[in-house]
Amino acid sequence: MSVKHQFTICPAQQLPELGKFSFKLLYRGTPHNAVLVRFQGEVYGYLNQCVHMPKALDCENSNIFDESGRYLQCSMHSICYDPVSGESLSEICLGKKLTALKVKEQDDWIYLVDKRATINS
Repeated sequence: MSVKHQFTICPAQQLPELGKFSFKLLYRGTPHNAVLVRFQGEVYGYLNQCVHMPKALDCENSNIFDESGRYLQCSMHSICYDPVSGESLSEICLGKKLTALKVKEQDDWIYLVDKRATINS
């Protein structure tokens, strides 16, 4: 039986519905900022980088969801994303997606389980 590739990110209670939790990681050996979001009770993880320009989604304000609470939104140019798939819904970036991270919520904790990424403690 193999050991799972798993790193603790945060307690689940730190990520409320429509909330975000930012953290740093190494993705394919390169330092990146990442973000967890909770949407309709599920947790999703993404590299915190807009596909339109290499800026954090929350670079101009701390909100990551749009005003309706239905979409992730880059605060710089208002590019919108499906929070479940990470797919851009804005015409300028149609067909592009945020880089998704494999995460799981278990026993009141959220874990990174993505073999491409590590968290340095």
